[in-house]
Amino acid sequence: MVRLNSIDTRVNDGHYGVSLRQIEGRLGSDVVRIEYAADAPDPNVRALDIYDAASSEASGEVGAEGMLLCLVSADAMRPEELERALAAAANNSCAGVAIKVAAGSERESELIAQISRMQLATVILSPEVSWREFDALITGTLGENAQSLNLAPSAGDKLFALANTIARTFGGSVAIEDHQRSILAHSSVTGQAIDDLRTTGILFRRAGDAPVNEARYREVLEAEGPIRFPRYGDYLPRAAIAVRAGTIPLGSIWVLDPDGDATGDTDGTQLSTEKAEVLERAAAMAAGTLLEAWKASSRSGSRRESALRRVLIAAAQQGDREELDPTGDAVGVILAATVAAGPRSAGRIAEARAVFARHLAMYVPNVVISAEANEIIALCPTPLVEQVREWALSALADLSDDTSAGIQVGVSDAHSISNRLPFAANEARDVARHSRSTGEPVGTVTRVRTQLFLAACRSQLELDDRLLLPEVRELLESGESKHQLVDTLECWLSEVGNVARTAERLLVHEQTVRYRLKRLRELFPLEGAEPDYLVTLWAQLRAMRDRT
Repeated sequence: MVRLNSIDTRVNDGHYGVSLRQIEGRLGSDVVRIEYAADAPDPNVRALDIYDAASSEASGEVGAEGMLLCLVSADAMRPEELERALAAAANNSCAGVAIKVAAGSERESELIAQISRMQLATVILSPEVSWREFDALITGTLGENAQSLNLAPSAGDKLFALANTIARTFGGSVAIEDHQRSILAHSSVTGQAIDDLRTTGILFRRAGDAPVNEARYREVLEAEGPIRFPRYGDYLPRAAIAVRAGTIPLGSIWVLDPDGDATGDTDGTQLSTEKAEVLERAAAMAAGTLLEAWKASSRSGSRRESALRRVLIAAAQQGDREELDPTGDAVGVILAATVAAGPRSAGRIAEARAVFARHLAMYVPNVVISAEANEIIALCPTPLVEQVREWALSALADLSDDTSAGIQVGVSDAHSISNRLPFAANEARDVARHSRSTGEPVGTVTRVRTQLFLAACRSQLELDDRLLLPEVRELLESGESKHQLVDTLECWLSEVGNVARTAERLLVHEQTVRYRLKRLRELFPLEGAEPDYLVTLWAQLRAMRDRT
């Protein structure tokens, strides 16, 4: 069995998961179609599996309860192979079987009938949607951006035991953290080294906010294996490793390494082979526990998402603002991302949401992400605008080419969460709208301020056309006949009246510029004009020419 980078939500509660009917409603008919067996219930999906004949038949493992089994090459499978796969899926209580074949074909009808005979639901994937996109869709629908982990006692015992095992090897305190840096388990070995930062983290069940933490977390999450950090001020040396399931980051393990500096390592970044192996094995062991616990977390994420949606449309209910900002004085930034519209927009938005959720949740505690139509809105409770931009850039790198090609991303300035969220969301949308034209993959107010100013001028001119200079109106309404004059005037004003530089930018002779200026003086009172008039003239030309 080959498991995609999806979240396995296996728990003891047989009703846990998302029903196929909900998935169909959420993703839309342009992505999936569900065919149910006669009198069959609507099953819950907990995870996504890919069927691979070689490994699955050799291991005897084909699906499990709540699994959605994906037959990637169903139309090419031998009849006996298909029969065995479907029989095993039915015996193991799979939620259904996903296929992708030519729509309306005879083969599609045959497969649906064969799957239905096994009392399994058939999920027919649109030919336009790749299996990778489908994985992102299911991952997002299952709630990949779970806000916190609520471990069962047995799972907690396992993590605490794992932390103690690591501590005995390193001689220092160990903390196992989730994707939001909440400390799930820590070591309690007698004599272990510990510093104030770790003590504070254990007391508050959250990693401390040391000045170097942001850079260190980024380095750990980008690395393939364990990393060691030298002593920093009063903070002891540390080693860390990311905990992953496939490419999905679930958390990290941090261990104090007080004796590592005595190994002859000159820069304090080398880790012994024994310690590196211990961390690698520990990360592999912790991944299973964190993966299962992630999907059994509380429903606070969905409550906060609903609260965010209502606040943004000025329909807040009692308690919504407190849900998003319990203290009443927090600030945050809004990230807005818009994907290209079209028949595949559902797949694009689901993939983008899943990827942004995964990256932002690792760095921003209590991030809230909402997706509507072809837009994603993320509330990041942090004042660090440039940091959010960097995290968004790393998320863009993980998107498929189809999704990233048409995406526009903008980050607002920091605003009060309780009072300024609608304004921040509109600001982020405006920034996103102008980011592509400036070559910014992720825009901020600072990076597109000029475009925002011109857009504001254009909006005001459209709102009150009395402000538009009559000569500008005449020039803009003249059509292509005076197109070159407009270009020349804009460039000449931008170059503060320098004819040589204007000619160089326009790729024409200086005499051509002088001739055009002569014609322009017949339209505009340029000779002896006040600076305020020239600034207004330039701003209006730029603003009105850039309108779309």
